[in-house]
Amino acid sequence: MHTTESRKLIKDLKRKARQEILVSEHLMSMDLVEANELARKLKRSSSEKDKSIRLLELRARLEDLTVYPVKMEKVVRKKKTKVYTYWYASWRNDKKVKNVYIGSASAMNYHEALIRARTLKAMFLGVDL
Repeated sequence: MHTTESRKLIKDLKRKARQEILVSEHLMSMDLVEANELARKLKRSSSEKDKSIRLLELRARLEDLTVYPVKMEKVVRKKKTKVYTYWYASWRNDKKVKNVYIGSASAMNYHEALIRARTLKAMFLGVDL
């Protein structure tokens, strides 16, 4: 897994959710009405963070790919070759690496290839963008 912004946010949200659960358990043990009410609010906040974490994990999974150019040499005429450059993307699918052709480097730049790679990965995973 690559370090992406989504993964950093996930890590931070998980840490905050764990802290909220620990504080809410401590407040529940106090047997005070105000403490119990605050503990319920903290648990609700923690469950909302868990929902956000699930959405961010999906986004991080889509972001976790590599786009790179590949140069291919083709023989055009006798003893003459021409070099073509293509964009490819790769990502992990369980234990296998999936390599996908994106398009010609002359037709699109890196950012366009990255957007197309993310849409292809979303289609492969069966996720709507």
